[in-house]
Amino acid sequence: MALVSLPPELRSICRRLTTKVEQLPLLLPILLKDVGRCQEPLSRPSEPKASESSPEAALLVHTLKTQINTLLTGRTSQGHFVGAALVKAVVETGGWECLRVSDPWVRGLISIIKKKDPSVTKDLCIVALTKIYTLMHEYPTLVREIVTPTLPDFANACLQILKPPVSSKVGKAPYSLIETIFEAISTLVPLHPTTLRQFAGKFKVEIRAFLVPTSSDNVLIPTTLQTSSRRLAVRLHMTAAKGGDSTDWTKHIEELAKAVHSTADQVFRAVQETWESTSGYKPQAVNFDVEPQGGGGDLNQLPRWVGVQAGGERIIGLLDFIREYLYCRTRVAVTVPITTLIDIASRISSIKPPSGKEKHDSGMNSAVGREERDELWTVLPDIQVAAMKMHITLIQRLEKNYIPLAQETLDQTLRILQSTYRLPQARTTIFTLVKEILHLCGPTLPKFTVESLGLLMKCCCRDLLGAAGYLPKPKPQSSSALQNGQKQKTISQNADAFLPGKSEDNTISVSLSAEHLSAAEALLTTLFSYLPQQHIPSSLRSQMVKTAILCRNKDAQVASILHPARDRSGRTPQVILPYLTQQFPRDESVEILRFNFRPMATGPSGEFMEADDAMAVDEDEEAQTESRTNGFSFGQGFDTQYTAPAPATQFKASSPIPMRSAEPIQTPFLAHPPETQIQSVPEITVVEQPSTSTSSLKRKNEDAAAEISVSKRVEIEATTFTAASNTNNVVTPLAPIERAHGVENESSDDESVHLNMELDSDDEDEEEDDDE
Repeated sequence: MALVSLPPELRSICRRLTTKVEQLPLLLPILLKDVGRCQEPLSRPSEPKASESSPEAALLVHTLKTQINTLLTGRTSQGHFVGAALVKAVVETGGWECLRVSDPWVRGLISIIKKKDPSVTKDLCIVALTKIYTLMHEYPTLVREIVTPTLPDFANACLQILKPPVSSKVGKAPYSLIETIFEAISTLVPLHPTTLRQFAGKFKVEIRAFLVPTSSDNVLIPTTLQTSSRRLAVRLHMTAAKGGDSTDWTKHIEELAKAVHSTADQVFRAVQETWESTSGYKPQAVNFDVEPQGGGGDLNQLPRWVGVQAGGERIIGLLDFIREYLYCRTRVAVTVPITTLIDIASRISSIKPPSGKEKHDSGMNSAVGREERDELWTVLPDIQVAAMKMHITLIQRLEKNYIPLAQETLDQTLRILQSTYRLPQARTTIFTLVKEILHLCGPTLPKFTVESLGLLMKCCCRDLLGAAGYLPKPKPQSSSALQNGQKQKTISQNADAFLPGKSEDNTISVSLSAEHLSAAEALLTTLFSYLPQQHIPSSLRSQMVKTAILCRNKDAQVASILHPARDRSGRTPQVILPYLTQQFPRDESVEILRFNFRPMATGPSGEFMEADDAMAVDEDEEAQTESRTNGFSFGQGFDTQYTAPAPATQFKASSPIPMRSAEPIQTPFLAHPPETQIQSVPEITVVEQPSTSTSSLKRKNEDAAAEISVSKRVEIEATTFTAASNTNNVVTPLAPIERAHGVENESSDDESVHLNMELDSDDEDEEEDDDE
């Protein structure tokens, strides 16, 4: 227990902190590790002032806190850095006992932020203060005593870094420090909105340049800094007065949507748009004498941009800004302007670039030059990808409430796919979006909608096969051709390709990102699970199954087995369970599927499979129809002028000896059984039997062995013949044919057939006795 109450790491920390301050940064990893192991003494209640009679653990904890204060109030930047790191570690480990005495630490950290310390030290101080304020939120007393008095000073210190005074000679803060400030304020705004309300306007001005930057700004803003600034801008609406945060949230999104439309008026001016707004927006007039431009120098406006490329970047940034509004949580319920957002996506998806065959597109504006058109077609795919990402965010936020818009969104996505399927980034986004849509309304899609997904299915299979190395290599085109009677110049080719002995590889491998492959695999599984399989063309489904097997996609193979495609007769032509069990022999889900799944219709209609693999089949309808046409009437009533004997005994489904069907089961894993030829002669139908010679007997034995190996069952075959008599046409069931030993050597001109008939007279006598 002594070791538990007083860990040796506590003495080690206090001893190491007595070394020179310049050497402490090298010992910082060891110090932080030891602090994490001293949770019990740091979290134990202690007296405000330690005395000689206090326990040794309390004395050491008091010594540690004093040393941290000395580091924070010192003059060296190394001491400030180590002190800030120790404050964060001690507060996280000690909990409330350390938080209640952290007021000197908080003020010391704020003073370091205001000094001319390195940006790394200021960064660490901001992180430590944010952690302290976050942990104190659960204790109202600490909030009243420490947070409320010091938080305004912390906000002023951050603003001083973002916009240093003109009199000071401090340079511009690095982007990493600015990003840390934005993250810290956006974390504290939901916790203390009232305290930070007075600073909301100043932070809006400072984040304006980082929200939606363009190439016209002549500066490169990191993506992480853009995201953090947008997150802070979204959460600043929480500082509004009581009841106004919901209104401000909706108002900000509508302003962003209006900015998207006004920018699109300039960027899309090369196209004669057929889009009509459903949210009431009226396009603005465009001046074709100047370059496309927008924005302004006003504090309430975004920075100015010039050119189609910069305008496209502004639209993409605004769409990402809207996505951030949908991602971030709100304190109260808000109203999402869905009509406004769908109107933006509809406008962007309605623009379709001309295909390669269309040299003169009637939908283009003649007042715009070719160079501006080329810039538009260059930036348009990125704009469309940003619009589809906004759809994904809407679906993730609204979930099932998005179902009324699912069909319209699917149409827009397929329209975009026709012009952007060549771009991997566009395919990745489309795969994810279609997967989310199919999860909502896939099983209810009509046939023509499912068939319209053909291009998407082909792209998905092509990407997966290419990544796995099974994509067929395209055939090379001829190097020369005759045009206008003249031979075209030969195109240069790789001479090494014609070297003898070089193995030809007919497949190519495509390098795709992990996100792309993950989206394609998830979409392939969704196509099996959430689409009506009877509506998918058989060729496309075969390609999907082939892709799932070659790429070893377990989820897609399981989905294809659980959702089979059946033909009109109810049969399942594709059975891939053997491939799945071979690829994943030790997978638990595959084992469960193998032992519990039984295909109910993998052969002709009327067949079924039981647990013990025994088949019970009714007589085939086609055989019955053929028998009736030849004059046979098995199981049917006779006319009054004929007397019919008792019918032959047949085995039922519950019989211990199963009976073969008239037509063998067709599966891709069984060999075809030998066929029996039937020859018709006048007034009699005979099943040809092999001769009794040695070769015939061997062939008969081999056929019997083959039958047993195929069916794996004991089979009893009863053959019935009917002989036509010259005196009266009585149909009589006969026993199986048995040839006499001398039949082989006998021959006659009329090629008559000798049959041995055995009439069951005893049974008839017994029946007459019963009647009497």
